[in-house]
Amino acid sequence: MSTSMKSALALLLLCAAPAARADIALVSRGPVYADAKAVPFQAPEGVACSDGGLVVADTGNGRLVRFDWKDGVVSGGTEIKLAQLTYPIRLQLDSKGDLLVLDRRAKRIARLDPKGAFQGWVDPKGAANVVPLAFKVDAADALYVLDQTSGSVLVLDASGAVTRTVPLPKRPAIFVDLAVDGAGTIYALDAAGSEVWSVEKAGAEFKPLSKGLKDAMSFPSYLTTDGKGALLVSDQNGNGIVLLGIDGSYLGRRLSIGWSEGAVYYPVQLCLTPSGELAVADRGNNRIDLFTVTR
Repeated sequence: MSTSMKSALALLLLCAAPAARADIALVSRGPVYADAKAVPFQAPEGVACSDGGLVVADTGNGRLVRFDWKDGVVSGGTEIKLAQLTYPIRLQLDSKGDLLVLDRRAKRIARLDPKGAFQGWVDPKGAANVVPLAFKVDAADALYVLDQTSGSVLVLDASGAVTRTVPLPKRPAIFVDLAVDGAGTIYALDAAGSEVWSVEKAGAEFKPLSKGLKDAMSFPSYLTTDGKGALLVSDQNGNGIVLLGIDGSYLGRRLSIGWSEGAVYYPVQLCLTPSGELAVADRGNNRIDLFTVTR
């Protein structure tokens, strides 16, 4: 193949890839407003999901609510009320079905078993006075913690020992969330700058992944990967979801401000199931919005 043909092919692939990833549509499956006893949510900030289940951090009511979620339909709604968790804000499920919960008042991460029983606090070994602002769990159950005290991302193994520390950039910024993909790349979200930073699995320093996104999002609050080449950003003040390529390229926006089905008002945490269902903690509308992701 000639050099000119190779260049043309490379350009074609480069242009085609973002268009394919950007072709993501969210089909509304309706909102969930309350538990099985019709007790309404109050400013929910967190959601965690799997194929078969959904857990809501009903932040304003100081509780968790567990649902069944199959074939896009949510049922049930059992309350989990624990003395240790009075202001739950972020949730993650690990591979064993344990639920990890960040509580804003306690400023700690709790571990619950699959039935919702409190198993203890996550106390990082090898780091002092950790104040987690956000966290994620990878496929091997390693825990990634955005630590306010050290201004770093701490990586913990299954025993809670700190195995890696990556300092966040020393610049005017407000880092509010992080994500990790299947290759071990860590992404950090700067809400003030509307920027995403990244560091590879073997890297020691975050580098800018995206810049100049203030026109695209306004004080983003949550970051996750879809596992298929895109980052999803919950644009809290901009009332929508921003799509980015894993190279930081802007791919578009989905959803808009509103109170009717399919709209959002101050969205916070997102979760995606392996089968392509999406849940959004719609804090301002006091509900959880459900969508099917189509491509």
